[in-house]
Amino acid sequence: MDLTNLPDGFGQMTQQDLEALVKAMGTGTPGEAYGNGIYGDMSAIRPQSLETTLRIVTAKEEHLSLWRNIPKKGAASTVEEFNVLDSYGNDGDPFIVEGGRPVERNSNYIRQAGLVKFMGVTRGTTLPAQIVNTVGVGDAVAAETRNGTMWLLQQVNKNLYFGDSSKNPLAIDGVLAQVKKFVSGKPYATQHIIDMRGNPLSEEILEDAATIISDNYGGALLQLYLTNQVHKDFSKLFIGPTGRQRIVDIGSNVRMGQPVRGYAANAANIDFIADRFLKPDGAPKQVSQKDSPATPATAAAVAKADSASKLEAGTYFYFVSSKGTSGESSPVGTGAVAVAAGQTVEITIPRVLNGDPNLQAKSYKVYRGYYSDPQLAEFMTEFTDAGAGANQVLVDNGEDIPGTEYCFLIDNDGDDVLAFKKLADLMRVPLGLVDTTSKFMILLFGMLQVYNPRRIVIFKNVGKLGQNSNRELYAPSYGAESYGTIKPVHA
Repeated sequence: MDLTNLPDGFGQMTQQDLEALVKAMGTGTPGEAYGNGIYGDMSAIRPQSLETTLRIVTAKEEHLSLWRNIPKKGAASTVEEFNVLDSYGNDGDPFIVEGGRPVERNSNYIRQAGLVKFMGVTRGTTLPAQIVNTVGVGDAVAAETRNGTMWLLQQVNKNLYFGDSSKNPLAIDGVLAQVKKFVSGKPYATQHIIDMRGNPLSEEILEDAATIISDNYGGALLQLYLTNQVHKDFSKLFIGPTGRQRIVDIGSNVRMGQPVRGYAANAANIDFIADRFLKPDGAPKQVSQKDSPATPATAAAVAKADSASKLEAGTYFYFVSSKGTSGESSPVGTGAVAVAAGQTVEITIPRVLNGDPNLQAKSYKVYRGYYSDPQLAEFMTEFTDAGAGANQVLVDNGEDIPGTEYCFLIDNDGDDVLAFKKLADLMRVPLGLVDTTSKFMILLFGMLQVYNPRRIVIFKNVGKLGQNSNRELYAPSYGAESYGTIKPVHA
């Protein structure tokens, strides 16, 4: 039908011409409500109805709990030293005779030092992306600056807990590494790293931990950093179904429940602060990350007698990946290993060596499960590369329980307990333009200094109850199809 040469005047159109014109004016939207295609496709000229607000389904700054709360101070050099007053003097009687001279007592000072570490990420946008109009994003460079900053701060927040320079020499030492180093081999080690052995957090253990910090001259207000899972499990056990009280909103509906936002121990008040980045690692990487070391060639596991082992009897499968300064490899698996009570498992792997230091393994991550499928295994622990020899033996003695969590009870005193020392604030540094992509670095130079580990208590192997979230922290997990076209095409 030629719509440009219709007969003149009114009433000159045939029924067939009218039907063709109606068909040509259809929106082209798929679905029964739009006629299932009986009309023509006009989608090419139909304007897109796209909201101008970007919907964010990943972390925001409010979720970076420890980073937001930790005291921050300036660093004057790449090596930061500090003095610790450990004692006013040894114990002894102060009494003297009339006219006599008191015994001389000396204060005990200790000098400590820490190294500033360098953190950053490179981002970039193409020149066309900076020119075209965007929906909900605005300035592409500004958006990538925000996104890069958030990525970097997520990593910093996690490493404030778990960073370990013995496994990655470029990393900062987090709270866990510094407390472990301080208490290792000392009689009070189990007071500051409490092994829950798969049990959930309880009122009794919080009383003990608060008393430990108080006895080490801690403050009256403490912060407990924990995941939402550990938090809700504590609420379940502490309140109980029969102990929940009604919260009545006058003039509205009755709301049942009693949220637990903290705990009043005898020695101190404890605020509960949820931190998503305390969640344990899950299954190993399916694909090696870019610039990661090679996957260990083999992994052989055998059970050995050890009366001190904490490993429970059962049949296990192990998966080992190598980790370098830039990423983690995919894993190599062992066969099934039957373990009896009083046994450990020794896993022998060839060390991952490379002439390029960036591609040599700095550590090995071990995952344990009950099935041969690596995606059903969970992270257990990480071993530092031995540094010598062709092979390395990794031992599972049951010390670390896969799937359990850490909690950190901290006396957050920036003067006497811990602080983040920054050599430079967050900065954006443009890179030279060598193609049509404008690249820049986002950098942060600093370190965590723990002045007094004895005013920190760490709970390890904390168990969980009920249904728990397995939300991916870093990789995309929204799972929706991205159209990117004017007309969505559904399979």
